[in-house]
Amino acid sequence: MTRFLHLADIHLGRQQYGVPQRATDAKLSFQHALSQVSAEDADAILLPGDFFDSRDVRPETLASVEDVLADVEVPVIVSPGNHDQNMSRRRDLTWLQYLNNKGLITLLSADFADGRASFAPTDVESPRDGGGGYVDLKTDEGTVRVFGVQYRGAYMERQIPAVVDGIEAVNASEGEPAATVVLAHFGVDDAVPDLGATVSVASLTPLMDAVDYVALGHIHKRYEVENVYNPGSLEAFSVQEGRWDDAHGYYVVDAADWSADHRVSKRRPYVTVEFDVSGYRTFDDLRAAFEDAVRDEQGMVERVCSNAEFQAGDGSRRDPIVNLRLTGTLLLDHVAFDVDALRDIAGETLEALYVQPTDNTERKAIQELLGDIDRDEAFAADGTVNTDALQERVFTTLAEESRYSAAADDVASTLDELEGLVTEDDAGVGEAASYLRERRRELFPDGVGESGETDEAAAVEGGEAE
Repeated sequence: MTRFLHLADIHLGRQQYGVPQRATDAKLSFQHALSQVSAEDADAILLPGDFFDSRDVRPETLASVEDVLADVEVPVIVSPGNHDQNMSRRRDLTWLQYLNNKGLITLLSADFADGRASFAPTDVESPRDGGGGYVDLKTDEGTVRVFGVQYRGAYMERQIPAVVDGIEAVNASEGEPAATVVLAHFGVDDAVPDLGATVSVASLTPLMDAVDYVALGHIHKRYEVENVYNPGSLEAFSVQEGRWDDAHGYYVVDAADWSADHRVSKRRPYVTVEFDVSGYRTFDDLRAAFEDAVRDEQGMVERVCSNAEFQAGDGSRRDPIVNLRLTGTLLLDHVAFDVDALRDIAGETLEALYVQPTDNTERKAIQELLGDIDRDEAFAADGTVNTDALQERVFTTLAEESRYSAAADDVASTLDELEGLVTEDDAGVGEAASYLRERRRELFPDGVGESGETDEAAAVEGGEAE
């Protein structure tokens, strides 16, 4: 029985938050996955992209990768991801090609030219210089032909028919294999909307029909669509990714029926601590309450850190990354609100590797100005102010409190249009003034009194009073 390990998005060398330990974390997660080759009885490793975090690899990262790969006893088949190939700085030799030429990996990518995709053969024992397009693996089930497609960005969706034609051309020329696998680096939009995926299921269907297993990378969250599998990254590389339970890991693929079982990877724990700043009029009071609140979270943090997937290889605690979410209405002056001091308190109390603050607080003045605007309209999902809503309220307030209050809505609209005229159309002072005079004549053909009434209405009332 033939089995594969399918993993992706290793991002070796990534120092998240500028913390060197995070580069070590990526390496440790990779090493742990590789250590399962024997336990899972795997015959090869499929790795579709973002092997490295950058094309500019540090020497120490490259040296450690070579050491790790030298101990792997099965073929490591790789296709390039967007982080592996920096389009703006082309070189004759990439680090993936270097590893391929040393026999440490088998690099696969397509040759796109004149609207066609072609695949050159290579071999795991003596890889083609610079990499090939496909490799034949001899298995108990017969020949498994593995193709590789490098990251193509927005072009990928329209190039899928060419990829299918290229695969079918090889199979027609070299004979139909027992099974066909393709490695590629893109996301399926229908499965993970809002995560930067670019290919729809409808566009992907011809490829799904042409092969037995589509091994994807690129999106760091696990998902599956029929015979398309994306394992998620081994490590979490953002606060958002840290919240995804059971979404990071690798697949153990059974070539007998092309089923895939997901395994959760070893990674550093992320925890979220939330604190409401509302009601505190001095930073000393806020800090004292914050210290109490963080101490109350120690039990929760330790429970998370005790989960097996977050522990070090020897079972010891791994210091967490803490997302400190600050919410509520801030009564303090912004300068007095010392987020760095709060971060230090959280880091020390919770024994964190790093604390990433997220300031979702609302300033009292802005909140009062926005008034009864619905919160979903007034604030974006990340807690920042919706500037369009704020601008509209500012203009409306100015209009209502001016001598033009009798036509506040029209005046507010005029101010909004004037703002666009100046900022978007680069109108000069003269043009802006001319626009205002024209709008004033349209809205107040009889002039405006100080009370906001038209001059004509004021004159009539004045005559009756006499």
